[in-house]
Amino acid sequence: MVSLMIPLLCWTLCISSVSAEVDQINITAEPGQNITLPCRLPGNKPAAAVDWIRTDLGSGYVLLYRDGRIDPGNQNPSYQNRVDLMDRQMKDGDVYLVLKNLTTNDTGLYQCRVQKEGSLDIKLIRTINLQVLPPANQINITAEPGQSITLPCRLPGNKPAAAVDWWIRTDLGSGYVLLYRDGRIDPGNQNPSYQNRVDLMDRQMKDGDVSLVLKNLMTNDTGLYQCRVQYEGSLDAELIRTINLQVLPPGESLTLDQNQQLP
Repeated sequence: MVSLMIPLLCWTLCISSVSAEVDQINITAEPGQNITLPCRLPGNKPAAAVDWIRTDLGSGYVLLYRDGRIDPGNQNPSYQNRVDLMDRQMKDGDVYLVLKNLTTNDTGLYQCRVQKEGSLDIKLIRTINLQVLPPANQINITAEPGQSITLPCRLPGNKPAAAVDWWIRTDLGSGYVLLYRDGRIDPGNQNPSYQNRVDLMDRQMKDGDVSLVLKNLMTNDTGLYQCRVQYEGSLDAELIRTINLQVLPPGESLTLDQNQQLP
């Protein structure tokens, strides 16, 4: 592979002219999922470098890969540690983008632009319209600081649960809100801000009830929570419910938006 010594200015300005025939596809996904945005050079030609951008993002790349590595210095912070190429060797012109732990903020128009080996031109290969939509079983809860609330979650058919990570918060970064397995809460993998403030409403998880009790709310608890459960006899964790929690200053009333019937 030819080593690239292309100034970033050229990478930005040397984009080839784009015709109206550039391939565009639409992808719909849900928060918390990992997806792959497909892009391959015509004729499966080898690629020297690739950038993925989002047209509405402003500054920073989704991913810039050149000289055999990801360039983090020019990456938009919201995508750091969440994106990679499916094949860093870019064999057969494969420059698919892996995007992990989706949030609704990832919705946008993505462009895959590639520099072929032996060329200084950067060509737009594909445009992808990504829509990250809340799942049908999402509910919205509004509460006030200092309150204690229950975030409801129950397995379909009231099946018994073997373990639950009630819960992750999609914008939180590292650590669980609560991870319950082997009959106990696992504090080693818990985000410090939730320690001693969360519990399962029923640690026996009878009838598939894995609702989360969250005590002494703070405005920083605002976020998108996901309830994921491992069934008995299975190694896979399944997303059961998403809850959009808004913790607002005093004076706002507590509301529970139940567009979908609670189980």
